[in-house]
Amino acid sequence: MQKKLLILILTVILYWVLKNYIPYGNMVLYPLTLLVTFFHETGHAFFAVITGGSVHGIQINNDGSGYALIAGGISLLVIPGGYIGSALWGNLLLFVALHKDRYSKFVLYLITFVLIFSAIVWFSSIGTSLLLFAFAALCYWLSRLNANVQTNTLLVIGAISLVYILMDFNGGPSSDLNKFTQLIPIFPSFIWALIWLAIVAYITYLNLKIIWRKK
Repeated sequence: MQKKLLILILTVILYWVLKNYIPYGNMVLYPLTLLVTFFHETGHAFFAVITGGSVHGIQINNDGSGYALIAGGISLLVIPGGYIGSALWGNLLLFVALHKDRYSKFVLYLITFVLIFSAIVWFSSIGTSLLLFAFAALCYWLSRLNANVQTNTLLVIGAISLVYILMDFNGGPSSDLNKFTQLIPIFPSFIWALIWLAIVAYITYLNLKIIWRKK
């Protein structure tokens, strides 16, 4: 457990340094940025589906941005779903890596399936589908390696998913926040950003509390 916590801390520090202080550090992080963007967009898609909507495509752009083509669903949940979805993905990966590491292979299978499903069923462009297939192949390859590699991979990706939320908060998930503020204009966008961040922080707190108590 101590080794995993050390990897977790080092991942957060290294990501922060590369993102803010190392020239071309963003290029090193680029593949992970695209993966986290995918998590974000599947968050929108997930909340759309469970609230009766439908998903017509997921697009990941070269600059690291993305969007989900959604029809219907409850906007109150769908719009912040990307932000919350990234937190759910990150916390799932941390939970498995820190507490249920014997399931690491199955989580990699899950990610592989979601990537392939999105590339085919939620097709938006050839470029995005090729990217998702490449990530799927990588996840499947990782699932064939030893258990420590699988667990540490999930730990790193989970940590980066959550840190990315904080980095995104600095500028704000502007497009989603603007849409949500227009939908419910009782608060300005920066207040909604704080509320979303508080929800993410609470989810992460509960997750870490469960992990720590079990350990």
